[in-house]
Amino acid sequence: MLAKPRKTPAPPQTTIEVAGVTITHPDRVISQTGAITKGQLAEYYGLAAPLVLAHISRHPISLLRCPAGIDKQCFFQRNPGIGLGPRVHPFTFHNKGKTYEYLYIEDNAGLLSVIQMGATEIHPWGASIDKIDSPDRMIFDLDPAPDVSFDAVKRGAEDLRLRLKQRGLESVPKCTGGKGIHVVVPLAERDEWGAVKAFAGKMAAEMVEAAPSLYVATMSKAKRVGKIFIDYLRNDYTATAIADYSVRAHEGAPVAVPLEWMELKSVKAADQFTIADVTERLRAKRHVAWPKAQRLPRQ
Repeated sequence: MLAKPRKTPAPPQTTIEVAGVTITHPDRVISQTGAITKGQLAEYYGLAAPLVLAHISRHPISLLRCPAGIDKQCFFQRNPGIGLGPRVHPFTFHNKGKTYEYLYIEDNAGLLSVIQMGATEIHPWGASIDKIDSPDRMIFDLDPAPDVSFDAVKRGAEDLRLRLKQRGLESVPKCTGGKGIHVVVPLAERDEWGAVKAFAGKMAAEMVEAAPSLYVATMSKAKRVGKIFIDYLRNDYTATAIADYSVRAHEGAPVAVPLEWMELKSVKAADQFTIADVTERLRAKRHVAWPKAQRLPRQ
């Protein structure tokens, strides 16, 4: 009896196409935890593109690129550079006598172009290139010291939410995919950076004054032991924050996810959402209902 011929294993895919962009080496493993491939990362961003782009399109961005995978060496890039493709655009910015060149994208092809070139994380400014002096969001980054529980961070986010509501401002919490929570206030691009930073600083100072054993608003690490750092300094020119639905270059490739306030109560960690989790949320259309853009209250 003749032996059955052995099946030859299928050769690895050399390319796939996502949003009209050719993704090379889609079988390359970029995260050993979860065995996540470059192709899976690109397909995730292709699915999430409308929600990612909703708040980063035409905003200057910085990219964390990890060409060999998140377990290898990564580096930040904010300049257009060579090889990112024609859908990645330059933006020249002048501030305090200096000239800076950043990059921005505006569509699915631009997003997938940076993923093809090894980008994992996307960090946008809080303003678009069209109104660079007036941010469209105010961000508070609640960053806990290593000895602070995530439950304490959630209570801090709720505290901040109530203080904002007392001033007529609605907000959205976002698990950062790291340790903390961002509380984001959509703005109507009618208040300039100075006013937004000053308002955010007053809110942070108010929380520190009310509970100095819980909060700190200074970057000094010596003063942050056992406390939550309320980082309001992201509200300024050139400052960035992790994009909604961006994958993080951390173990297991967690995702930064905006949530409803009620949903935050059951979240166990800021990095609990995987690409698979978020893919399921997106397909089930579990999207956050963002408040309308707002103006800062008059002082």
